[in-house]
Amino acid sequence: MYYALIIYPQLSAELFQSIDTIRGKYDPTSGFTKPHITVLFPVPGSGGEGRLISHIQNVLSDWSPFEIRLGGFHKSHDHWLFLTLIEGETQVKKLYQALYTGILAEYRRDDIEFVPHLGLGLFINESSTYDWDNLRASDFDREQYEEAWRQAKALPLSSSILVEKLQLTKIPDAILEWATGKRISIPEDSCIVEVQKLRLCPHGA
Repeated sequence: MYYALIIYPQLSAELFQSIDTIRGKYDPTSGFTKPHITVLFPVPGSGGEGRLISHIQNVLSDWSPFEIRLGGFHKSHDHWLFLTLIEGETQVKKLYQALYTGILAEYRRDDIEFVPHLGLGLFINESSTYDWDNLRASDFDREQYEEAWRQAKALPLSSSILVEKLQLTKIPDAILEWATGKRISIPEDSCIVEVQKLRLCPHGA
């Protein structure tokens, strides 16, 4: 079992539905998790859940709530379409860096740029197997990507969103096996478990 820390942005009903429609068509993880922004990517739980929570709480104690705004787009190295931040990106990057310290320092990936984002879809050819570290340019489904990008450009993105809490989740092994090319698809009975909400400290730095 692995753990990840995510932001569930408080979206308007219209925006949530619009994003959900796009994700339902293009994002293979849409049936397992709501629209989200990941700030701690899956790390093994071998060190103990309590120890991990304590580390995260210690980091968040220095943080006050902050605002973000969605509005940019980015194609990732592994052929995802990202909805990115036009406000709050610096804060999310700093939070990401702060989390990958202490007991989590060994899991930080400096070889991949961290782009704070909400994932809208994965665009690889039907004959390709997803592996976030080993995708080729020839795996990219440009036609589907451009179709999704046109839909995403029409999203009603306007309001800022206050980030006050984050959600620690448990990620089943099967999803990580899919993400690393060991499974062709995610089993339908896979379930991402919400472990604990962790709040930013109102009196933090």
